[in-house]
Amino acid sequence: MKKIITIIDYGMGNIESLKNAILKIGFEPKFYSEDNSIKSNIIILPGVGAFNHASYLLSKKKIDEKIIEFSKNRKNLTIGICLGMQLLLETGTENGKNQGLGLIKGNVDILSETSETRLPNVGWYDTEIYKKGKFEFLSKFNKNKFYYIHAYKANPQNNENIIGSSFFNNKKFCSITSNNLNVIGTQFHPEKSSQIGLEFLEILIKNFEN
Repeated sequence: MKKIITIIDYGMGNIESLKNAILKIGFEPKFYSEDNSIKSNIIILPGVGAFNHASYLLSKKKIDEKIIEFSKNRKNLTIGICLGMQLLLETGTENGKNQGLGLIKGNVDILSETSETRLPNVGWYDTEIYKKGKFEFLSKFNKNKFYYIHAYKANPQNNENIIGSSFFNNKKFCSITSNNLNVIGTQFHPEKSSQIGLEFLEILIKNFEN
């Protein structure tokens, strides 16, 4: 029987491409909306769009409470992708200050306030991945290129929560954050990062299980 991965579909995410990616790496995707419950020990929170609207939707549907409760169990794995990664932090400044899930201390702000800078940041970029913490096994993907599309960045309060980074306009930003236990987020889209992205997802899930 294939292992189930729950996709939190709250109205802001590329859930079909993520579903296909999960199928390709040998797992069974289930959407949270099917019965408004989590029936696995791994969830993925995707996201495309504005932090403030995502925060509103998660709160309105009380999904935020379920994710927070789910993540308290260290046998459960919470994965955030792109906006989903940003939502793992405490607050975001997009269209005003809004609450995140608070699973990792820190905030989210714009990549650059310079008027000459063109946003969003789109494309395949080298990603530095550090060998530290619970997810040190991901360092095998150090210096690989992953696909990014974003205008905001996560700023974890503690350096120990930064396990990956990339560059925009020659300035480093956090590309992977974790609580070094059972919560991890990627600013890039592994499900859109070709074969290397699929391998990243597969190894992340399988290594957490071991």
